[in-house]
Amino acid sequence: MNPHLLLLTCILVACSSPSLPTPEQLDALEQQIRAENQPLYAELNQRLASGQISQSEYKAERASLEHRVLAKVDTMAWNRHALVQSEMKANGVPTPDRPVVLEAPGAGTVQGSLYSSSRVNGLGNQIQGNMMRDLGGGNFNQRRAGTIYDPQ
Repeated sequence: MNPHLLLLTCILVACSSPSLPTPEQLDALEQQIRAENQPLYAELNQRLASGQISQSEYKAERASLEHRVLAKVDTMAWNRHALVQSEMKANGVPTPDRPVVLEAPGAGTVQGSLYSSSRVNGLGNQIQGNMMRDLGGGNFNQRRAGTIYDPQ
């Protein structure tokens, strides 16, 4: 297997999506693209055999042809994946780049919570302070630092 396809396969497997091709599917796709480009390979071999191109030109053109074949395999695999992802998104199915949105309850929406909205926004502190002042009498807020057991 080609190193480029091996890298693509590793990347695709790491993404774990049902639309990603397996290594066997990538190999089959590569064979299909190579079969479609067989006339180009044959022409290149014929040009080398007839002496129209040198060995170095042959290697360069062969590498270019290999690059085009592998690029087409990559493009076809990613396009198929993108089409499946688009269809899933259109149907409301969660995808890795568009997961299920889980809304956590906001502060203060749970009754009896320590993080109630009245405490968070400061209004609770004011109300609680007023209530403590009213219940504690006139000198409730007159105390200084210390404890109630300190001598007056």
